[in-house]
Amino acid sequence: MPWPYDSEMSKLPISNALGHCLRTFIVTALSGLLLISTVDRAANANNLSMPQSQMILLEGGMTDGKGLAGIDIRMEPHVKTYWRMPGDSGLPPIFDWSGSDNLAEAKVLWPLPQRIADPAGSILGYDTEIIFPVRVTASDQTKPVHLVLKLDYAVCGSLCVPVTGHAEVVLAAKPYQGPDFARINDMIADVPASMPFGAQLVSVMPDPANADALLIETKQPLIDLFVEGPDGWYIGDGKAISPTVWRVMILQKPTKAAIANLNLTLTLVSLASATETSVTLDASGSIR
Repeated sequence: MPWPYDSEMSKLPISNALGHCLRTFIVTALSGLLLISTVDRAANANNLSMPQSQMILLEGGMTDGKGLAGIDIRMEPHVKTYWRMPGDSGLPPIFDWSGSDNLAEAKVLWPLPQRIADPAGSILGYDTEIIFPVRVTASDQTKPVHLVLKLDYAVCGSLCVPVTGHAEVVLAAKPYQGPDFARINDMIADVPASMPFGAQLVSVMPDPANADALLIETKQPLIDLFVEGPDGWYIGDGKAISPTVWRVMILQKPTKAAIANLNLTLTLVSLASATETSVTLDASGSIR
């Protein structure tokens, strides 16, 4: 069972919640509820117990060295994959563009995930199909960009398996609109808008009643809230005290770590929109 412990994977960046979720994923597997194995996107096609998926790269087009692509993960009905913070269990996708040519940057955008009930609690992810938009920058805008992606991700149906997918596409240097431009742009509309502190957030502060909790106050009522910390921190689901005041529990943190100067990313979900704000708590562990 080399994945995810092989030397190649150990060199890749790890999501802030990956340590917690990886342990949950593997412990559940060892209990007999899940099967952990390395499968390629075409592997186990004849095994009906395995959740099936396919990953392809979509061509959005290029203009003056700036382009658009999409990572399309297609799954069987009721099969799911994970957001960058998977929730109570699961593995986030890891994107490896190192095989690409004439690529200065490939910035993956994250559409708002669903909160999906799971035996371990709840997960954050996508059901049946997801397109991750990718903003592409060429090293030399006079030449095509050859995008080559190795994607490590996980899919879950009645079983959960890690998958390694490979795909590539060429974005021509000339200005043009690719065949999948509209589909990719539709997904960009589902990406939470980046907002500065104060646009939607009123305060983030320690909970006086619980040293391992934070209180988050917002200007508008929320229907959901996701809070991400740096590597080594795992922050639980938001719980509404009122429509504009939410509590989150700090479930895991590095030994002797303090919340002073802690960097957080908050995704605020209202009925009308979703926004994302990055904050750094002050010396008291608060921000207003």
